[in-house]
Order: sequence, then structure tokens, then C-alpha cells
Amino acid sequence: MTVPYVILKGTCAAKYYPYPECRAMGDIDIMTSHEDFRAACDCLLANGFSEHTEVDDLRRVRHREFSRGFLEVEVHSYYAHRNDPEETRFLDGLILENINPSHVLPDMVNGLTLIEHVNHHIEDGLGLRQIIDWMMFVDRCLPDEAWAEFQPLAQKSGLLKMAVIVTRMCEIYLGLQEHQWCSQADPEICARLMEYVLSCGNFGRKLHAESVISMRMLSTSGSLNGTFRLLRKRGMKNWKAAQKYSFLRPFAWLYQLGQYLVKGFGRKNSFRMLSEEYKESRKRNELFDAVGAVREQDGIVFYQDGEYRHTKR
Repeated sequence: MTVPYVILKGTCAAKYYPYPECRAMGDIDIMTSHEDFRAACDCLLANGFSEHTEVDDLRRVRHREFSRGFLEVEVHSYYAHRNDPEETRFLDGLILENINPSHVLPDMVNGLTLIEHVNHHIEDGLGLRQIIDWMMFVDRCLPDEAWAEFQPLAQKSGLLKMAVIVTRMCEIYLGLQEHQWCSQADPEICARLMEYVLSCGNFGRKLHAESVISMRMLSTSGSLNGTFRLLRKRGMKNWKAAQKYSFLRPFAWLYQLGQYLVKGFGRKNSFRMLSEEYKESRKRNELFDAVGAVREQDGIVFYQDGEYRHTKR
């Protein structure tokens, strides 16, 4: 059985590098039409892949994860990670409209997926690879004369501000050739964003120390619903028993809350450190707002049963 699909990131980001083979590869991300999503997953299972999707409701999942040997494949039900249903529908629509036999998106749409990938990871920990993928795309595909084509797409996707600031940051700190279309970006915001990226390390791997976990918790918990969603998401990821036994999944948030309390208050000078982390989390929130990042506390849009729905509704 053949299911039409496009590749997201990975080799479709590597093609912009001077030496594509030097771009480190991980899993393979693909996206099908909504109608073909289940068929694509069933096709992988029928061909010896095992599923490792760690959720309790496959109707709402952004992607399903499969592996066979050293191969890891993620099949996306939807891709955009937005707070606004119209932005989500527009960006996903561009991807779906451009599924083709080459499995490669047109450059302008591909660029949107790369800056969206930056947005998707910014709260959890942004890696240099996501930044460099975008930088290589800009270097190859977004000279000043191409901006008029890309700008309205980025605007409708809610990614315009982030595209401008991240590009200017790359020019100032990573040697990207300068572009007129991002020249007005605030250099102070660029500096703060670069500092944040470097503090995260590659793939955000530095963001696992207790102090940074605490700041992540504080910066995304602007509402009770936002706090609960974060605790549940982290609990499902970290609690192996809940992944295995469905009856434990409603308690994943409680498990994660206990982990945070133990780590947060088990440190020396814990109250002073929490006070400092609270202040730092506020600064981080200001940075995320300044670059136009999506905030989980504002509710993420997901695709379910033929509709894009907002988690706060």
C-alpha cells in the first residue's frame, strides 16, 4: 500500500547546508493528509515497526512514534504548534496542499516548517540545530528579493516576528550574511535570545538541572489549566508505569508534582533559589513574548475528528 506524504525537517533541512551529509540526523518526520494518517501508521505496523507513542488519547496526538531497528519514524497528524486555530489551520493547510511524489515541500513552505520547529522547542529548550537549520534556509532561500513572497506566509502563520528576530540574531552572532528585511530587529532581544539558546545546549539538553526545571514550571504555569497540562505532559513522559498501565494515566500530573516538590525543596537554600528562579522565569516569559513564541499556558491548538480545537475550550 502506498500513502502520499512529505518529509519534515531532517533531509529537507539538510539540503540547504553546504555539505548536507554533515547535518546530524535523528528520527524521520513525515506528514500525510488527515484522511491517510491512520493508514500510514497501520502501514508501518504491518511492516515490522513497533509503536512507542506515550499518550492515552490517539485522537489528539500530534504525531505517533514508531521504530524498527535503528530507524525511528514520526507520523504527524498535524504539525503547527500554535495558540490560534486559524494560524494552525493555515500552516498545516500549506503542508497538506503540497504533498507530492517528491515528498519535499516547496522552499517557502519548507522554511515555515523550520521556523515553526524553532517555535515548537523554545519553551522546552531550544537547540542550536534548530537555529542553524533556519539559518541555512535563510542563506539559501531568503535574500531580500524573496522576502515579499515569504513575508505574507509567515504573517498568516503567526511566525513573522520570530523569523525576523532569529534571523537578525544569526547575523549578529553566527555569521549569517545581513538582510535588509530583518535589520530593524531589536539587538537587545537578539542578545537575550542568543544567551537563552546557549544556555539550553544542543536539543535543550542542559535544561534538566533542578533549577531550570523549576524555571520551566514557573514560566509556563500562568493559569491553573496551564499548570495541569504541563504536569500531565511531563508525568506521562517521565512515569514509565503510566506509559504501561492506562489506569495510572489520570494520576500522571500528581506523580510529576511530587517529583518537582522533592527536587525543588530538597536543595540547599531552596526558598532563596525558588525566589531567584521565579524572577528569572518572569524574564524568560518577557523574552518569549518579545519573539512571538507560542505559550502552552495559552492553550495549544490540536487536530481531532476533522477540526482544529483549542485546549482551553
